[in-house]
Amino acid sequence: MIDLSKIVPSNFIEEEILEDLKSGRAKEVITRCPPEPSGYWHIGHCKAWMIDFETAIKFGGYTYLRMDDTNPSREQGEFAESYVEDLKWLGYTPKAVIFASEAYFEKIYEIAEKMIQKGYAYVDELSQDEQLKMKGTLKEPGINSPYRDRPIEESLRLFREMRAGKFPDGSLTLRAKIDMSHPNILMRDPIMYKISREHHYKTGDKWCIYPIYDFAHPMEDALEGVTYSLCDITFRVHREVYEWFIEHGWDKPYPPKQREFSTLNLENVLLGKRYLKALVNSGKVLGWDDPRYMTIVGMKRRGYTAEGVKNFIRSCGVVASESTIPFSSLEYYIRDDLNKVATRTMVVLDPLKVIITNYDEDKLEEIEIQNNPNDENAGTHKSMFGREIFIEKEDFSTNPPPKYNRLVEGGMVRLKGAYIIKCNQVVYKENGEIDYLKCEYIPNSKSGQDSCGIKVKGTIHFVAKENGFEVTIRNFKNLIKSEYLWPSKALAQGVSIDEILEPNSLVETKAIAENFLKNAKPYDKFQFMRKGYYTLDKDSTNSNYIFNSTISLKDSFKK
Repeated sequence: MIDLSKIVPSNFIEEEILEDLKSGRAKEVITRCPPEPSGYWHIGHCKAWMIDFETAIKFGGYTYLRMDDTNPSREQGEFAESYVEDLKWLGYTPKAVIFASEAYFEKIYEIAEKMIQKGYAYVDELSQDEQLKMKGTLKEPGINSPYRDRPIEESLRLFREMRAGKFPDGSLTLRAKIDMSHPNILMRDPIMYKISREHHYKTGDKWCIYPIYDFAHPMEDALEGVTYSLCDITFRVHREVYEWFIEHGWDKPYPPKQREFSTLNLENVLLGKRYLKALVNSGKVLGWDDPRYMTIVGMKRRGYTAEGVKNFIRSCGVVASESTIPFSSLEYYIRDDLNKVATRTMVVLDPLKVIITNYDEDKLEEIEIQNNPNDENAGTHKSMFGREIFIEKEDFSTNPPPKYNRLVEGGMVRLKGAYIIKCNQVVYKENGEIDYLKCEYIPNSKSGQDSCGIKVKGTIHFVAKENGFEVTIRNFKNLIKSEYLWPSKALAQGVSIDEILEPNSLVETKAIAENFLKNAKPYDKFQFMRKGYYTLDKDSTNSNYIFNSTISLKDSFKK
């Protein structure tokens, strides 16, 4: 039992819920996560589902995962299955997984019949195009359908015959009888049922009539016992319709309340499902889980952490007004969480060979690398130092800029976990490019055992030849060009999808990684020392390890 006196509301929704519970208007907090299985979830959905689950948890309640599958032409079982996995990744467990088509279609149909019998609904023979023309405008009232006042018995008979399949698709609809002059156009006799012989992924061909969202959704909430129907502000205009159907179709205590919050607006990110689907179908991306997508499966494949995503969304707060969030804000929280959980390892992204001339050719020496300095339980792993090693090309310069603390000819640096080395000679190719460096190591300078007395300013990472293997690195840019802060709006205004796409947003390169990474599993997270965060891609094989670049180490976000 939750002690209401100890609950401190953190937003306007929680304030209202607390008042309802104290007054007895509500007995418990039950929410629902109601996706239509017509595409993969993206980061905007994360915000909605987090609010559903975390609001219920705070007040000792629970949340249902309900597939709102009332439109078979758009829905697939593949998407429904992905939602269950997505919630697991986010760390939420629903009270139950419910398919509206199986659990509620019969009951919703019965409610519709009762509404006809009470005079709240009628069967209309106008086409949907004709209905739309008669809806009116924001300045002009609509026109009543000539079938609006047909006898109740006739509407009931026709509705039953619609279900029995006696009419062709689109020929009849069931409409609510509300007010064709209502200032909210959605209240002007909205459609409740349409005839459609689409094959349903769950119920097959059992139904040839389907309830429309504005009618089905409040009825599903009521049948489920939901007390708070929380949704983003795009549904605010639908609230009147929602409440009308609850009032006229539901007669039990504690009906659900619909309350709205702001959507998540990220700069320079494409989230519209139809646009994402078009790119998938065109083959221009790797699929719904392309690491450049802000779908949950895409973020997971990119190497984002669920906790980082959730911390970002929590930072946005629950408010009713719209705001715009810079993408760097999301990156801040992803980077912050990866710093806590990612395993440190050494990978040379742009290799330059180094020969340690005074080190025994047949000798290999173990060095110890701390897996994560922020986690005392993360342990260590063994790396190697040998005569031939690789360093980053950018860690050596023949013309160093001011304050350059890496390796130069005649200069010294420390190798991470190993020795101090000094560059004695640069060996060039015939074309003038650097071939390799000849260096010497300083005895008695090994990390943790240093007694040589030499101090150097720079420390660089490396991979020994005998301890390294070639890997593929997938480097990503933002999928959308930086000038398109609102890509969905640009597309809606007629800009082509090819125009807004960033060219070469995925580039593959080769690198040398220490053998420790041969133990990596897909989605494992690593910090390549001094370079950034990476994760092993699911496309990897034993002969081709592919690492996705998650995010750089550099943070540009001002919290």
